[in-house]
Amino acid sequence: MSIRFGEDTLVIPVLGAVAITNTTTVTDFVDLNLANWVSFLVSFGVVTSGGGATCNTVLITAVGSSIASTANGDLIGFDYRLSEQIGTHGWAAITDGTTAGTAFTAGAAQLSSRSVWVDIDPAEVGALGEVHRWVGLKIECITSLAVTASATAFVQPRYPGNDMPSSS
Repeated sequence: MSIRFGEDTLVIPVLGAVAITNTTTVTDFVDLNLANWVSFLVSFGVVTSGGGATCNTVLITAVGSSIASTANGDLIGFDYRLSEQIGTHGWAAITDGTTAGTAFTAGAAQLSSRSVWVDIDPAEVGALGEVHRWVGLKIECITSLAVTASATAFVQPRYPGNDMPSSS
């Protein structure tokens, strides 16, 4: 059989489809102890700018922590790419995200039916010290009511194979 089942990448659902409201929603954290890198794919539903359950601005930040939560977390920088809408093919240029996060506005349909690829540089996490080996995302709707989002982590393990050590 010549089928590969992602033996060189761990694919970890870290946030099921959920309405992001005016409070911060945090993904599950991923353990970088046995990882070379981690990226997150955050996908958004249809967003409209005004009326009803909509969100005009979404803030995404990355967090490095000593435990699998934000209790002892520090904000870290990241790079990101914004996809085109569903039904089209392409991604925007790679852009730097800061420790303050990156805000996306829905007023121009910036997130409607799109995804954001967030790439975490292990050096950013390493700069926080060995104890900050857990990484997750905070997603916050900072204006209006709600937007639906989900997230998946893609981890390149140090020891790939059919039965890899867990990173969650």
